[in-house]
Amino acid sequence: MSSPQMNEAATAGYRFNMVECQLKPGGIRDYRVTRQMGCIPREAFIGGTARDLAYADLELECNSGEAGRTMLTPTALARLIELAEVQVEDAVLDIAGGTGYAAAVLAGLASTVIALEDHEGFGEKAGAIWQQLGIDNAVAVCGPLTEGQAKQGPFDVIFINGCLASEPSALLAQLAEGGRLVCVRKVDGTEKAHIYRRIGDRLSTHIAFDNAAPDLAVFDPVPTFEF
Repeated sequence: MSSPQMNEAATAGYRFNMVECQLKPGGIRDYRVTRQMGCIPREAFIGGTARDLAYADLELECNSGEAGRTMLTPTALARLIELAEVQVEDAVLDIAGGTGYAAAVLAGLASTVIALEDHEGFGEKAGAIWQQLGIDNAVAVCGPLTEGQAKQGPFDVIFINGCLASEPSALLAQLAEGGRLVCVRKVDGTEKAHIYRRIGDRLSTHIAFDNAAPDLAVFDPVPTFEF
């Protein structure tokens, strides 16, 4: 049986290979992003046998009790974080990050991270993992994902871990001046990374690149009935 030290050395090697063989070939150029993702143990946020696949470029399930969430692939996550241009002084709102891996990466790039989930178990689990890893600038909160956290805003970055079917209007209203919201939305059936920027009273929108992400059904438009 491998010793804990050997296991730690092995996972460090897996993270190195993830950066060198997935992230960099995938177009990630921001050293701060690759360095942070090379430090955070993704397996800590994944349960069961899926931990063995932690450094494959796959969407994996993370769970808390009966609540489940699908994590972005490492490359998809890195591309979206790079797109957000996170700065050291930024306040970040992380949406639908499950057990907190994305928030852990963002916490190494920003001043503070508020991780919003709609199931309390995720926050409890994420907080315990962050504590084990010595991450003290991320806080988990529980509430409706579509409503954000206006009382904690405005935010310099709002990061959404999924694909939306409609524009997240309530979240866009919580952007600070110069703030960026990053998400994936479907355009003509193709999933595209979007970045929104607040400039005064205006919002600009830019479609950056193709980027797969799990659907977040809570952002689906509410059906209307015609009589």
